[in-house]
Amino acid sequence: MKAESFEVQYGSDKYNIYSFLNNHPGGVNYIAPYKERDVGKRMEDTKHSRAAYYLFEEYKKDGRRRRRQNGKSPEDLEKLVDWNKPMLVQVGSLGTKYKEWVISPVDRTLTLFGNPVLESLTITPWYVVPIVWIPIIIYLVKLGTKRYVDITNGKLFLIRDIIVMHVSFILDSSPSISVLTYISSGILIWTFLEYSLHRWVFHMEPSGRSRLMIYIHFAIHGLHHKVPFDTRRLVFPPVPAAIIALTLYKFFSIFLPESCIILVVAGALIGYVTYDMIHFYLHYGAPSEDSYFYHLKRYHNQHHFAHHDSGFGISSILWDKIFGTAIRLRKLGMGIRW
Repeated sequence: MKAESFEVQYGSDKYNIYSFLNNHPGGVNYIAPYKERDVGKRMEDTKHSRAAYYLFEEYKKDGRRRRRQNGKSPEDLEKLVDWNKPMLVQVGSLGTKYKEWVISPVDRTLTLFGNPVLESLTITPWYVVPIVWIPIIIYLVKLGTKRYVDITNGKLFLIRDIIVMHVSFILDSSPSISVLTYISSGILIWTFLEYSLHRWVFHMEPSGRSRLMIYIHFAIHGLHHKVPFDTRRLVFPPVPAAIIALTLYKFFSIFLPESCIILVVAGALIGYVTYDMIHFYLHYGAPSEDSYFYHLKRYHNQHHFAHHDSGFGISSILWDKIFGTAIRLRKLGMGIRW
């Protein structure tokens, strides 16, 4: 059977971008008129980023990547690693080249570990997240609500439970309103945690001299920027997510009673599951023009392919605006259709 084809030309080179059509940040409708035509001027006019030019080389028909004479694309950095071998053990040797390599995207699947058991723990289909976490959230909401009702009815009493009774008195409302307040607080806390983790942990700057920091950075987030279209690595695996949830629980247990903690953590988990589903949708969904997710998808694409050091919000850009890291999206002549 003849392979599907959508060929474009750049100078004297030909590219088959058929597999990239639905992933193109500018949508299918912007690129459709250029089938079998030269896209060079269009790419320059629309100020495609270096990452875009680098990714473009993935689809070159003769399979040979090269540095462009106009300097738009970095040199071929893929020769520094072997894509047929596990990647984690290789990235440390990249040294000062690591940062440039990791933000130069490719359209490939990636093997992180040679050990099949470890490798399986790093691969998470999107539907695993709601399957694992929604029952846990339901359990925590029911348990936290029961504990809260028992405290406010005087069935349980510890020193820290005074906080619960004071909040209940201030709200002067039914337990259901108070429970919703704690859950909503957890959701809000998650939005800040989402931003903070993405900006200050996932996008930390590993020194080229520290192999350990390069290994950590690549394992927790760098690989997503390197292979942004690998569907197996778009959501957070349950094990590290559980570690973060437990850490959050221990932190709040310092100054909040158990019933409050349970409800706040339940809210934070609601925020986390929502974030992970939105993140997957922003990569593979096709939101309608002018919808909330349409603008988020454009925003997240800019983070991946042009503005790596800003635009850290995924489910919301609230904290980007507060901390001054928001990306300004330019106006388009027509809407994008993915």
